[in-house]
Amino acid sequence: MPPNFQLHWSRHKRARYLDRPPCPGFLSPGNRFAAACRVLRLGVFACGALFVLAGCCAAEVSLLPQRPDPALPLHPGEVIETATGRVIGMDRLVEKLSKVAVVYIGETHTNVEDHKVQLEILRKLSRISGCVELAMEMFPANAQPVLDRYIAGKLSERTFLREANWGKVWGFPYSLYKGQIDWQRQRHMPVVGLNAPYPVVKKIARHGLRSLSFAERLQVARVFHLDDPSDRKRVKKAFLEHGRFEIKDFETFYEAQLAWEETMAQTLARRLGHTRCEIVVVLGKGHIGNRYGVPYLTRLRRPEATYRTVVPVSKDYPFHAITPGLADYVVITGRSKPSAPPRLGVMIDPRAPGRGVRLAGVIPGTPADAGHLRKGDVILSVNGKPVKNAKELRQALARDGPACSLVIQRNNARLRVEVAIGR
Repeated sequence: MPPNFQLHWSRHKRARYLDRPPCPGFLSPGNRFAAACRVLRLGVFACGALFVLAGCCAAEVSLLPQRPDPALPLHPGEVIETATGRVIGMDRLVEKLSKVAVVYIGETHTNVEDHKVQLEILRKLSRISGCVELAMEMFPANAQPVLDRYIAGKLSERTFLREANWGKVWGFPYSLYKGQIDWQRQRHMPVVGLNAPYPVVKKIARHGLRSLSFAERLQVARVFHLDDPSDRKRVKKAFLEHGRFEIKDFETFYEAQLAWEETMAQTLARRLGHTRCEIVVVLGKGHIGNRYGVPYLTRLRRPEATYRTVVPVSKDYPFHAITPGLADYVVITGRSKPSAPPRLGVMIDPRAPGRGVRLAGVIPGTPADAGHLRKGDVILSVNGKPVKNAKELRQALARDGPACSLVIQRNNARLRVEVAIGR
């Protein structure tokens, strides 16, 4: 090991930290944490998909004490304080949230209602606290220069999304997050990218943490907590259920999942050391359940930082599952509304054999029409990734966001066509 890399034992006893960035592949034993039930949904890497942590399984405890009849329906706009069972209003919630350093707001990534709650809390907190930063799972930490230039008004939205590589890094519709980012831009307040770079996490899943180069190892957290048997058991269940795709084995799968959360926690902890503002963190619900995941890992690094967790759930959510393990506060919304699928505006010829997707027609006034696609064109790839059939085309459009670069075959020529996907 090079002499500049020094190890020492932290006050957390069993968590080994580095004074300087670690050697490639360094793994340190960590504090045990009974992590929330995290369901890892892993898309096919060859198509450029992402790790997405799904909803959390809360531990069963007694029913909330203040609601007289758990069978009564929940109402949109109610906020349940899970520790007491009291129903409070949104203004009272924001007042409580304004007293802590970090507010974690969980989401189901495709649920429009969850994003409305995020924006409402962000706006109200900004008016009370004045100085509120927005930290997002959706951007890697190395996208920070692009985020800073966009917030400063130096980039157009289209350029921002292209330089931030939104379609490949995250891929869910940008419209779901536009309101939150625009709000920060209007107020000239920071948006912070939290995550590890997608290609690095992808490499970990395929080949393991030890396969990273020195430069790649510096792009994920210094410390990984790998010694929780119950957490490993739950992750292994998700691994067996969701298939291996291009993953080497369970160990690399587990390391890749931790790379996601540990890096977010490390980035957030560092940010807390450089700002006096309150920080609102938006991330998947599975990252915050039972006060573990990112809140726990951040607290290990910044034990003085107070925080609260908030999770939106729809009014049809089962009452018995609203427990303190779900979040500190639960905001009731209308029924779940998934975001609308992408709309290119083409008719596909299902009889066309071979590679690519042949167009049987183009609907006037659609993104395909604006991009000058024609009947008979064959779409070969979306943002550099080949598509072989209609299903793969739909997946690519949903994954790669509002701006897509298509390679098409027209007669004997190959052309590149830029389209802005309607939703």
